[in-house]
Amino acid sequence: MTSTPICPDVITPESVVASEIRPRLGFLYPRGGSGFEYYRFAEHFRDNLRCYLIGGMHAFGGNKTHYREPLMQMGSVENLSYPTRAMRPLDVHAGMWATTSASFIGGMQWSLDQAKAVSDILGAPVSNTALAFVSATRAVGAERVAVLASYPHEVTDAFRSFLGEADIAVTDFVHLDADCGEDAFEMEEQFLIDEALKLDYTGAQALLIPDTAMAAFPLIAPLERELGIPVLTANQVTIFEALRLAGARVATQAYGTLFSGAEIRS
Repeated sequence: MTSTPICPDVITPESVVASEIRPRLGFLYPRGGSGFEYYRFAEHFRDNLRCYLIGGMHAFGGNKTHYREPLMQMGSVENLSYPTRAMRPLDVHAGMWATTSASFIGGMQWSLDQAKAVSDILGAPVSNTALAFVSATRAVGAERVAVLASYPHEVTDAFRSFLGEADIAVTDFVHLDADCGEDAFEMEEQFLIDEALKLDYTGAQALLIPDTAMAAFPLIAPLERELGIPVLTANQVTIFEALRLAGARVATQAYGTLFSGAEIRS
């Protein structure tokens, strides 16, 4: 295992952090298109944290990757082992498998086993985006959530079941029937906001927007203003969990309640 960075202070966009204690975060990132959000996040903190994206895993199913069997294949440890080994020389403090669907499709225990196996290969703490949604939802104090999902109905329902295993209830959901990550990436911001506003938020304490292929950072501020509840997106929670595993904390008003510096549960 690599050692946890000793970074005693909360990192803000104004921070100056010595290079030897800057968090180094590694992300296994599949095809899809929104990897730039990780780099933008690091730039926001003036590179006082480092985000490294590694590809090389296979995608299955052609242009229909958002279905159960292709997702099970993509999320297999065998498929993730090569890019994980390629990440080892970066000596990251924490790693993440940065996909939602290919980390929840097999259920909670499958997801936990996936994270442990990748951690064993990397030699550092590892989690994945599905587990990060659970962690972030708990961190903002939510137990009931609405879901805006890019996936077909069957896969969206699998996400709902996964959250149920973590005792997180889904009050309402929308499935947008994207066959693959590329289709999700092409969804326009206003379309996504309009779809989110169609949900019934009665009893919901947060809105979850899964799929790391979606460039969803711009949705956070307008939807939090409109809904008055935390908005959690896939790339956002993936970074949050990586920082948590690395033992680092950040605060900014630019990326929603989750990073706002408000009281967040550990």
